[in-house]
This record gives sequence, structure tokens and C-alpha cells, in this order.
Amino acid sequence: MIVYNELVAVTAGAGLLGVAWFLMHLIRRTPINSEGWAAFFGVTGLLLLVLGLHTTVTWPFGGGGFEYANIAFGQPAAGFGALLLFAAVYLWRQRALFAGDPDEANATALAALKPVGIFVGALGLAMAVLAVTFVRFQLGAAPPEEPISGRFGHLPLLEALFLGGLWGVVALGALLFAVALLTDRPRLLRWAAWAWIVGGVVFLLFGAMNFYTHIGMYYNIEHGTTHRW
Repeated sequence: MIVYNELVAVTAGAGLLGVAWFLMHLIRRTPINSEGWAAFFGVTGLLLLVLGLHTTVTWPFGGGGFEYANIAFGQPAAGFGALLLFAAVYLWRQRALFAGDPDEANATALAALKPVGIFVGALGLAMAVLAVTFVRFQLGAAPPEEPISGRFGHLPLLEALFLGGLWGVVALGALLFAVALLTDRPRLLRWAAWAWIVGGVVFLLFGAMNFYTHIGMYYNIEHGTTHRW
């Protein structure tokens, strides 16, 4: 089975942290380097869109009841990637605007984000349902061959709560973002940013750890070893 959810998780974590940081710039009306941010959103968005779409349409995660990962990982990644690419295009095209008065540029950017809030809210709703699904069906338990995570595989509820909580935090940020923009309550944007900071940090660390645990899993399977850490 070919998997690449390590890169997806790391990129999603970086993307969430970037969006939160960018949102803080907008809230505080501080100057924004639109070219730099366009490059960041372009790179993270392209990776997530390509890998998310490939997961969504080819279902590379298969066997052993792991098929749910194609839905839980691939589809949100594709949606998030598309949004990041939109941000990259917008920031690149509005370079002249962001080179001028920061107050005007940031206010214009927030206004432009209002329609986007509809899709962000829709993805947030989907993530919230996925969070419930993880817990309800106790999904996500690592196989015994996987170092670290595999030590807790006999407690499926534990990883289900972890993944459900992670998806839930990201969902909370998305729903707050949508409500803030669509109901003109900008104060909620700060809470959305903090939810994405928490979710981004956890996604980043979790994805980085998976580079170790997944390689260790394949090593254990190939060599018949039992490395647990």
C-alpha cells in the first residue's frame, strides 16, 4: 500500500498555521507582503490539491478496513488545497493594493473573503461530521507493526479520540471563520485563528512523527522485527 499522508499532514499543518498568521495580520491591520504569502499559499495549496484529489479518486489507502482514510484524509485536503490556491492567486493579483495603505488593503481582503466563507463553513461542517465518525466507529487504530502508535492499537478509542479531536478543532475554526464573515462579527476571527493554530501545530507534529512511525512499520513488516519505539 502506497501512502503519503505524512506529507499531507505536514503540509496541512503548515497551511493552517499560515492561514492563522495571515488572518492575524488582517485583524491587526499590519502590512502584508503579498508576493511572499502568495508563494506560500501556492506551494501548500498545490501539494494538498494534487495529493488530495489523487487520494479522492484513486483510493490508495486500501485493505484491512483502512479505506475510510481515503475519505477522511483526501477530500478535506483537496478542498483546503483549492482554497489555498485561491488565496495565492488573489494575493498575487492584488500586489499593487497590498503595496499601498495597509488599512485599505486589509479591509478589502476581508471583504473579498466573505463569499469564500461559505465554502470554508461547508468544509468545517464536513470536518465536524468526520470528527464524530472517528469516535463513533473508533477509527484510526495503528497496526501492531507500527512503532509508537502501534503500542496503543489495542485501545482503538484512544486514537479515535485524538483524531476526532484534531478534526474537530479544525472544524471549529472553519465554522467560526464562516460565522464571523457571514454575520459581520469580526471578533470571532481571532478565535478561528487560534483554533487553527492549535490544529496546525498538532497536524504538523503528527505528520512529522508519521515519517518515523510509518518507515518503522514497513521495516518491521519487511524484516520481521518488532521495534516498538
